[in-house]
Order: sequence, then structure tokens, then C-alpha cells
Amino acid sequence: MSAVPSVKTQFNVQHMVAAAIFARKVREIEATHDHQKGLGSGEPYYAHRGYVTGAVLSAVASLEATINELFIDAQHKDPYTFEGADPEFALLLAEVWEVIKRNPTLAKYQIALTLARKPPFDKGASPYQEAVFLIQLRNALVHYKPEWDTDQKLHKTIERRLKSRFEPNPFTIPTDAFFPKRCLGHGCAEWAVKSGEAFINEFFDRLGLSTIFARDREGLQELLRTR
Repeated sequence: MSAVPSVKTQFNVQHMVAAAIFARKVREIEATHDHQKGLGSGEPYYAHRGYVTGAVLSAVASLEATINELFIDAQHKDPYTFEGADPEFALLLAEVWEVIKRNPTLAKYQIALTLARKPPFDKGASPYQEAVFLIQLRNALVHYKPEWDTDQKLHKTIERRLKSRFEPNPFTIPTDAFFPKRCLGHGCAEWAVKSGEAFINEFFDRLGLSTIFARDREGLQELLRTR
């Protein structure tokens, strides 16, 4: 008889690191191409837009994976995740998971804080509001619905929410529609990473638990650095 080690692979950190790598790739393209000449219609153009989109999608995937993995770790009685926490907290998470697992991502974060008897996020302030807008941007990209630049509705809403939050795509001009043209640049990719990371860190700080980025913090911070 031989012992078989039990291994469980988490993916929440992987998603955020991927988002940061995508953001760095966007910056490299913007740093090595003439902003006045643009990117044309070849591979650099598609790579640039693809990396920005990848950063947004991966940052939101990290948000989703982080809260799901917390509840599942509670079911698995993972001692590392809940080190120093009230044992009742993990039991409560495990009990409600089957009931709330299909709830919206941010609602699950609020439920976890409530079960821990910690103050929930203020929905009208950062970092919660940034997370809301990040998820909405991800949804607009995944379920993209084209609109005429001169008759925008959904895209105009995205512009109102995001325009002041980051620098626009440098390969566009002021008269271009904000979404998706001026929106999708390094500024957006960097904002996605920082917003997702800030929300997750604040969540774990409120719980009094070690953040998911705590392991090899120095190495992870280097990977998450987008500039």
C-alpha cells in the first residue's frame, strides 16, 4: 500500500496573472508602434485589441474563481484558506453554497462578508463600483452587440461609466466612438487588473484572512505589475 497525495488546483491567481501579462503585452505594442500611423488592419491591430480583451476577461474570471473557490474550500475544510478565522465562518459558507452558487458574483462576496459578520461593500463606492463596471465591460465584450457610432445606447452607457477612469487607446482619435474603439487600450487593461486585484485584496482584508496574492507576494506583485 502506498499513500496517494491529494492535490487541488486553484485558478484564481492564474487568471489575474494572465490579465496582467495581457496588459503588459498591450503596453509593449503601444510603446513600439507610431500612434499617428496606427496599427493598420494586420496582426498588431488584432493582437492589441485581443490582449486588452483578454485582460478584461481574465480579471473578471479571477473575481469569479476567487469567491467560488472560497466557498468550495469551506466545503473541503481547507485549513490553509481559513487559517485564523472563526471556525463557524467556514461551516456557514459550506452550508449555503448549494443555495447561493448561482447568484451573481458580487452578491456572493457580499453574502460571505455577511456570514463573517463583517461590513459589506458600499455599492456606490470603490472598490465595489469598479468591480461592477469591470464585470459590465466584460459582459459587453462577451455578448457584444454592434451599434452605429452615431446612434449609440448601450455603448454610450459604457462611455459614461468608464471614460474618466483611464487613458484612451492612443491609436484612436477624439472623434472615434469610446466603446469599443477608444476604450480598448493599455489604460483599460491596466485598470481591469488593478480594479480586480484591489477588490479581492479588500475582501480578504475585511475577512481578516490572508489574500490569495499573499503566497510569494514579491514574485506575484512583479507578475501583476502592468507597467
